[in-house]
Amino acid sequence: MASLQARHRRACALARPWTTFADAAPGRGCTCKPGPTYYVVTSLDGRLFREAVGHNRKEAERRLRAVDVALDQNAYAPPQNTSFAEWADSWLAGLRREETTRRTYASSLGYAKQAFGHKQLRKLTPADVRAFLDHIERANRQRTPPRDVSPTTLAKHLRHLGACLQAARTERLLAENPVRLLAPSAKPKASKKRPSYFTDDELRRLWPELAHDPVISRLCRLAVATGMRFGELSALRWSDVNLLDAEIVVSRTYIPDLGEKPTKSGEARTIDLTPQAKRLLEEWKPQTSGEGLVFESATGGHLRGHRVLATLYQAMARAGIARVGERGGKRTFHSFRNTFARIALEGGAQLTWVQAQLGHSTITLTRDVYGAWSRRAEKFEAERLDGAFTL
Repeated sequence: MASLQARHRRACALARPWTTFADAAPGRGCTCKPGPTYYVVTSLDGRLFREAVGHNRKEAERRLRAVDVALDQNAYAPPQNTSFAEWADSWLAGLRREETTRRTYASSLGYAKQAFGHKQLRKLTPADVRAFLDHIERANRQRTPPRDVSPTTLAKHLRHLGACLQAARTERLLAENPVRLLAPSAKPKASKKRPSYFTDDELRRLWPELAHDPVISRLCRLAVATGMRFGELSALRWSDVNLLDAEIVVSRTYIPDLGEKPTKSGEARTIDLTPQAKRLLEEWKPQTSGEGLVFESATGGHLRGHRVLATLYQAMARAGIARVGERGGKRTFHSFRNTFARIALEGGAQLTWVQAQLGHSTITLTRDVYGAWSRRAEKFEAERLDGAFTL
């Protein structure tokens, strides 16, 4: 049979590391916060196994009953001394997410394995989590050239580690998720992402500087006119474009080294072409084969992001357009997606329509991340209300 024991913190008033479950009950003198850690203790084949359950007494009692049943049915499996590295590799291999998502998780867990991969999973503490964050900063400072890691990036890595450890807790490989036990003051605070759109005046200066490269020029213009992501435009085929009904079906994205994959949401969406977007494609189609990729590289195949971005930045420099926008956001190709939302909303488009065009799962994301107007448009709105107030 199994029993319950409680492990207390060093500062506990009971002054004992272990007590019985009954002696750890409320009112018996324990001062551990948020309470002692309860263990199911089992003797099997002359060996003693302790399985950490957590701080909840009722959960500990439920687990004890489950272990007793498993022992009675000869089906009890004692807890394993799994290392973090072993668990991380196993969890990542079974992660049912898009390959791009798996890559970002792998990057975070790679840092964690370097920091404490050899350590037993069940022995991880908040101190290990702090060491993980310190290691990320130190590793990036040692790169050539050195890199500063923003609090937003640190927060992302911490979320990934937290998800991995929470899955381990769900499978009862550790009692508590040390990421969740980390003090709020020790957690990096992600800053709100700043809008990085182009203003109308900047667009008017940018297009002439891209005219020497027809493919990239049309690519960027269609990005502004539709809000499509770079990967979606790279994978776009003429068979996806219906000029008669003025719409595009977006069902794929291109990922370097992986090829064409389903879109970020995993679901296709239909984009309604504005008259300008439709004319742009009508003018562009005769300049291509009219089959296969809408935007093809000079050597054939999909466009590469680094080449497109280099061309864009060179054109911006010639046009006198800063790499940082008027709201403080850094410009990338994704800024065209921000620009589409800005222009659409300033033009009176419904937020729900913009959400559908962008393929967002929630309207909150569209509003909070892509809902910014240009300062000029905001000034105009203020001026438009001249005389509206009784003062």
